[in-house]
Order: sequence, then structure tokens, then C-alpha cells
Amino acid sequence: MSNTETNIPIAKLTEVWVEQGLSNNDIKQKLAFNGYDDKYISELLKEVTKLRNAKKTTRGLTFILIGACLCLLSCILTLSHAFTGSGFSFALFGITTIGILLVFGGLVYIFG
Repeated sequence: MSNTETNIPIAKLTEVWVEQGLSNNDIKQKLAFNGYDDKYISELLKEVTKLRNAKKTTRGLTFILIGACLCLLSCILTLSHAFTGSGFSFALFGITTIGILLVFGGLVYIFG
């Protein structure tokens, strides 16, 4: 462990390790090397997993929200074009398809 890492609280240090893309095994090895107790390490790894899942959930929900907004926009545009008599196939098929793909992409990101 370098001098800069010894002054950082362990919670911040694990966040940095997660941002660097270290796996749970790498984090466990670093903590064990520094003499942390196994019970403490397992609890900390549970929190690291929660942190990773929270980031995935946030990104997935963002995709779902954008997709839902596009589907709503498509519905509004389709209805407005239907009453004017102009072509509405792009709004109906194009924007809706993009919206649905984003919604399913967000779901895959969360659950996949």
C-alpha cells in the first residue's frame, strides 16, 4: 500500500478500487494483505457488490426512462399526425422501436 492510500479511509479506498475496475478477489487480496479480519472483509465486499449494483441500476433506469419518453413522444406524434392526415409511419414505427429497444436495453443492463 502506498503512502497516499494509508491516509484515505477504507470506504473511500474501496470506492477508488471499484472505479479502477478491480474485482472482488483483488480487493479481498489487498485487504487481507493489509491485515484486515476475514469477517470485516466479507462485510466490505458485500457493500462493494451493492455499490456496483447501484451503479448498474442507475444506468439501466436512465435507459428505461429515455426509452419510455421516446415511446410517449411517438404516441403523441402518431396521434397528432393521424388527425392531420399526413404520414405517421416514422413516428409510429421508428421512434417506438428505438424507445422499446432502450427500455429492454435498460432492463438487460439491470438484470443481465
